Amino acid sequence: MRLVIFIFLVVATISSLWAQQYSLKQYTAVDGLPQSQVNMIVEDKDGYLWIATNGGGLARFDGNDFKVYTTRDGLSSNIVQYLKLDSKQNLWIINPIGITRYNGISFKKFVPQGPHAKLSIRRAFEVNDTLFFVNSQRALAKIYNDSIYYWNKPIKDERLILYTHLMPGKEICLYLNDNSFMIKSALGEYTLNHSDDFDFALSIFNYGNEVWVNTEKGYFSIDTEKKKFIKRVMKIKNPIIQHDSINDVYWTRSGANLLMEKLTNNVHRIDTILKDVSITQILPDLEGNTWLGTSGSGLYKYYARDFDRLGHDRFGSVLALQKDKEGAFWIGTLNKGIWKEKNGNFEHYEVGAANEINAIKVGEDGVVWVGSYNGLGRYDQKKNQFDWFTREDGIVSAYINSLDIDKYGHVWYSTRSSGIGYYDGQEFKNIATEDELSGKHVTAIKSFPKLNSVFIGSESGLAMIKNDSMIRRVPLPEFTSTTINSINIYKDSLLLLGSGGSGIMIVDPVTFIKKTITTLDGLPSDFIYFVASDDDGFIWVGTEQGITKLKLNDQLQIEQNLHYGYENGLEGVETNRNAFFIDEEKYFGLIDGVYKYNELPRAGWSSFPLHLLDIEIFYGQYSSREYADSLSGFFRLPINPQIPADKNHITFHFNQVDKRYPRSVKFKYYLENFDKTWSQPSSVGSATYSNLPPGSYTFNIVATNNQGSWSKVPLTYKFIVKAPFYQTALFQIAVILLLVGVVVLFFYLRIRKKINKMMEVERIRQQEQESLRKEIARDFHDEMGNQLTR
Repeated sequence: MRLVIFIFLVVATISSLWAQQYSLKQYTAVDGLPQSQVNMIVEDKDGYLWIATNGGGLARFDGNDFKVYTTRDGLSSNIVQYLKLDSKQNLWIINPIGITRYNGISFKKFVPQGPHAKLSIRRAFEVNDTLFFVNSQRALAKIYNDSIYYWNKPIKDERLILYTHLMPGKEICLYLNDNSFMIKSALGEYTLNHSDDFDFALSIFNYGNEVWVNTEKGYFSIDTEKKKFIKRVMKIKNPIIQHDSINDVYWTRSGANLLMEKLTNNVHRIDTILKDVSITQILPDLEGNTWLGTSGSGLYKYYARDFDRLGHDRFGSVLALQKDKEGAFWIGTLNKGIWKEKNGNFEHYEVGAANEINAIKVGEDGVVWVGSYNGLGRYDQKKNQFDWFTREDGIVSAYINSLDIDKYGHVWYSTRSSGIGYYDGQEFKNIATEDELSGKHVTAIKSFPKLNSVFIGSESGLAMIKNDSMIRRVPLPEFTSTTINSINIYKDSLLLLGSGGSGIMIVDPVTFIKKTITTLDGLPSDFIYFVASDDDGFIWVGTEQGITKLKLNDQLQIEQNLHYGYENGLEGVETNRNAFFIDEEKYFGLIDGVYKYNELPRAGWSSFPLHLLDIEIFYGQYSSREYADSLSGFFRLPINPQIPADKNHITFHFNQVDKRYPRSVKFKYYLENFDKTWSQPSSVGSATYSNLPPGSYTFNIVATNNQGSWSKVPLTYKFIVKAPFYQTALFQIAVILLLVGVVVLFFYLRIRKKINKMMEVERIRQQEQESLRKEIARDFHDEMGNQLTR
């Protein structure tokens, strides 16, 4: 089961109960990790974690899902002992029976044969595009261009390799059995002997741009320029496993416990991270997370939380938040009344029979007002208590949903069943709403000083109040049958509306031009509890799925979109309607307490590139690589493939790894020469096209980075869909020639037939003439003969 452990680290220089909090998130077999014994972790250029397990094979993790590779896929063994990414991003996988190279699509095995059959490989390193492997006899194997050169060659003078270490400058440091270190780089190699400085090394780790060695005589660093050891002093007393230079912390151990130590302003802080857990590796990634591989407890992610929690279980569900002029926090709860926090001290105020506090506001005069289901409360600082106004005092209803204070100091309130009203300091004035809003249940109220108006929202829509009594309903067909839960001001001239099912709407209260933002635009939910903006132009949105931070451009389109949920420290996840305070510091009330937003330092963090994973033909029945002359990248994608007409069903798989905010990653895509516009934002990393017309296409993709911003330049991929044979020019020319030939043949045969017929008629005529001539001649002969005989 996925486990998140929250660790509270209190900074010594801060006396407040607000404390920087960290989390440990555990991944086990339930989450997709194939085996709980993690031998090694590496991070590639696309941000994927490659995880070697002790029997479950190889896993690739992108922050959301594990993809597992086993012997069925081509591994030599499901026991993976060591991993190495070379300069070409090939992954070298070391297992008990040999080496496997994975190039993104296929596995190639290198297994010792003959006299080397019993050798096992322990470690790997690369020098000048050549891979070297340390074997069980502490000698070297060498592979270059996928060819084995040797399996068992001593490093030099029959010396043995005890330990390998990758230095900050990518040089290889080999600790040998003759009291020496061999430094190998692209420029050559040299040896340092430590006999004059210390007897043996206990551990080696990178410290900033230096390599430090922990020895029986203390710490030494390696001076690569002067080629000597320099004695160092380290205030950390526990054995150092690793120094995280980005966060400037030391990972140490004490017995079976994993510790994190930090030196700040002469303050030495030690925090126990894990107890009685065997750690196999510590890997700080490029996104501010630290990954802990364990022997038997799976994989842990250690990270700073985006939200810190105040008071823990003291408050329960928080419905309202406000900070007064003196810096005290007022907290309204669902059933635990009112709390005030100042300088780490808490005071509790009972409300009465109904301890539900729905709204808190502070006037320009510093007076704190509270709306509850016991009426309207006003804090008396001298008496340190609340004075309550009820029906007897003229208030229209004791069931108050929301509050706001206008520029005149009037306290406006909306009620559950009796419309709205305001208090001018002397008396209450109630305003009927049923004529315009078809009901008296008003959920939100907001004063708009620029227009000298007050806006109210309910399940019947939005209405505007002016001159205390005139109500004008604002038509919002997009919010039909949807409750307006939140009204706030955006950029001094627009209204921000949050609805219970239709997303967000931005309204110009003068022209009533509207812009809606919903899940189709990238929101995690259309059920909005609150929506409000800060001084930097960011919009904060509270839903049942957490808190979302938006940035809009001048056209009110989403420019940045970052979502915070359970993994970011919001344990309760679900927000409440009036439970937010947004200023230089930002606080939010959830169903399980109060949270403070923590603007994390992002120095050294990276956002990994958007990339294509595969191009499938008919869902993988055919390989797209068959239709291209060359391949590129780790995933061996075909370059400019020409897809046959009968294989015209293409699926693009793409991803952008974000292991800190995996749920915030969104994609949009657009196929040039086919799509008319970009797709809607979606977290789905695939797109399928079928029956495309023949022609040249370019597939464009953009994604959000670790700050929620869209890619400025899309990732593009070109391909061609070939025309079917009957649409090719050659076929069409052949058909035309054939048709011309048929026509010519037809006319030729017809003319020939006519000629033959004419010739036949002429022949018959000549025959008839000849027959007639002969008959005349015979008759003449007979006649002449008859006359002569007379």
